[in-house]
Amino acid sequence: MRDIAIIGGGLVGLCAALALQHSKRSITIIEAGNLEQVPAGGLNARSIALSASSVQIFRALGIWPQIEARAAPIKNIHISSRGRWGVTRLQAADYQLDAMGYVIENQALGRCLLDAVEASGNIKLQQKAEFESISQHATVDIGYRENGRLQRLEARLALIADGAHSPARAALGIDHQTIDYGQAVVISNVEVSKPKIDTAYERFTPHGPLAMLPLGGKRYACVWTLTPTRAAQACAQNEIEFAAALQDCFGFRLGLIEAVGKRFSIPIQRTRADALQRGCCLLVGNAANALHPVAGQSFNLSLRDIACLYELLSEQSLVDLDAGGFAALAGEYEMLRLQEQRQVIRYGDGLVTLFSNELPLFDHLRAAGLSLLDLVPALKAQAALAGMGMTFGGNRLLRGHL
Repeated sequence: MRDIAIIGGGLVGLCAALALQHSKRSITIIEAGNLEQVPAGGLNARSIALSASSVQIFRALGIWPQIEARAAPIKNIHISSRGRWGVTRLQAADYQLDAMGYVIENQALGRCLLDAVEASGNIKLQQKAEFESISQHATVDIGYRENGRLQRLEARLALIADGAHSPARAALGIDHQTIDYGQAVVISNVEVSKPKIDTAYERFTPHGPLAMLPLGGKRYACVWTLTPTRAAQACAQNEIEFAAALQDCFGFRLGLIEAVGKRFSIPIQRTRADALQRGCCLLVGNAANALHPVAGQSFNLSLRDIACLYELLSEQSLVDLDAGGFAALAGEYEMLRLQEQRQVIRYGDGLVTLFSNELPLFDHLRAAGLSLLDLVPALKAQAALAGMGMTFGGNRLLRGHL
């Protein structure tokens, strides 16, 4: 019998295990893949942006120094609208912060988390274990296949962290809603001739936002939202053609685009579960909500799911919880998380509506909005704090300590 089983050993599942472990609590992660097989880095690496709230959580868990050593800080953010006059600039120094966020390659973050999990005496990582079934009685019974053989795991509490298309969520009978934005995001790393140290760019175009995120040195992570047709065309272009199209859209604030890595195109959909809990099973991460990438909030929101659950569980022994206790825990978790999730979804969808629209009226609204944001400190601070994940109260992990 394990105290907590986590279905899904991606970044969210690993973070959940690290946050919820303590000396009197046993945790097992069930992961279908092999986390030791990480892809090569360089220009073909995928990256993730960490908000200031996520930095605080990693600092509380004691693993921020290892992550920071592999991450590039964002101290300045330049926001503009292509072909229009409105500009907003956000600076970490204005909020007494070292950085507003950081960018790190996925496999580098995963390696840091995996090292911490492997060093823990309270976490068992079950790899190459493909989820098959889940049922609940007094406890949670999870079935998975390992080397073709059916295995079973019993736990007092289960966290569902297996992504937007979660098989475990479906097995629990929790339905979900999907919104297709009619967009696709093209992801690629590029090298530029005039990098601006510690500066990220968000450029809004009629087809969607274009983000250029610093990776250190001359490398930037490009996240370009386009129509599905344009995204397919961008991925089919050779490096010279793609660099020219990106240069035309982004401009020359970073000089010339000198090199382009492999391109990935992903359809953009928002997935939202109809419930965040079922009995002794709780949804976290993309299994609960998968968001539009415009505000870079999906992973950061997932970490705040975990921070909330940490606060609710604290040092409590799960052995002492009866059915009523688990029901109260699950209900409070759902109530607390729905409040912030709905706020973040409204914020992201509002940005999509305003900044991914080709109507002339929206061009003027975008320009006016960016200029107003830059001129009114209170509005700018609210936007900055929302992007950093600092607008919805706090708990111990968000304050940077256990």
